[in-house]
Amino acid sequence: MSEWRDIWKQAVKTSQNAILSGKVEEEFSKLRNTVDENNFKPYQDDKMVDFEEGIAYECIGNYDKAIEIYERSASPKGLHVNHWKYRAGLCLERAKRKKRGECFSDVFGENYLSLNSSDKKTHEIIQWDAFYEIHSFVHIPSHIRYLAISSISRIDSEPEMAIVIFRTCLEDIIRILYPNEYQENEEQRNSLGPLLHNLFKSKKLFTIENNNDFKKDYCKIIKDRGDDAAHGNEITYSPSYISDTIIKFIEILKKADKEIAEL
Repeated sequence: MSEWRDIWKQAVKTSQNAILSGKVEEEFSKLRNTVDENNFKPYQDDKMVDFEEGIAYECIGNYDKAIEIYERSASPKGLHVNHWKYRAGLCLERAKRKKRGECFSDVFGENYLSLNSSDKKTHEIIQWDAFYEIHSFVHIPSHIRYLAISSISRIDSEPEMAIVIFRTCLEDIIRILYPNEYQENEEQRNSLGPLLHNLFKSKKLFTIENNNDFKKDYCKIIKDRGDDAAHGNEITYSPSYISDTIIKFIEILKKADKEIAEL
C-alpha cells in the first residue's frame, strides 16, 4: 500500500469515529497529532486528511465547515492530484446545494432512479454522492466501509475491480448478518447464490424492510455483476451500467448499516 493510501485509509477510519461521536474536530486533531515510530506526525499536514474532515462535517450537517474545507481542498494549494481537486469541487457543489436546501432528501431514492445516468454530469453526481453516502454508513465495519469508499472512487478507471469489490463487500455483510447460515453454506461448499436464495425464501434477507423482493433482487444483481467482472465476461461498462450498479450497491449498504446497528 502506498504511503498516501495508507494515510487516506486512516483518515477514512477517523471520519467514522468522528461521525459516530459527533466530535469531528477532536477526532481529526487526534489523528494529526499521532506520532509514528520515527517521532514524525505523518497526518499533520496531509490534504486528504483535510478532505476527509470536510466529509465528516458534511455528514453531521455542519455545511458551513464542510464548504470551508472543500473550498480549500479544491483550491490550487489544496489536494495535490488534479482529479481529486475536481472531486473536491463536486463535493463543494453538493454541500452548497444542501445548505440552500436544494438536495434530494433521500440520496439514491426515486428521484435518482428517474435520472438519465448516461449523461456524464448525472453519472458524476451519482458517483460522488455515493462516495459521500458510504461515509455516512458508520455502523458497517471499517474495513468494508473503506473498501466500498475506495472502490467507488476509482470505478470509472477500474470498473471490473470496483464491482468485484462490491461483491466481496456483499458477501462479508451476509457473513456478519447471518453467520450461522453463512457457515452452513460454506461447509456445504456452495456459492453465494444459493445462500441468497435461501435467505430470501426464509424471509431473513434484510428483514428491517418489508420489501424483500426489492432487496433480494439487488443482492443477486451485485453478486452476478461481480461474478461477471471477476470471470472476465464481456460487459460494456457504460456510465448508465456503472451508475445503476452503484445505486443498487448503495441501497444494500444502507439497509445493512441499519441492521448491523441493531445487532
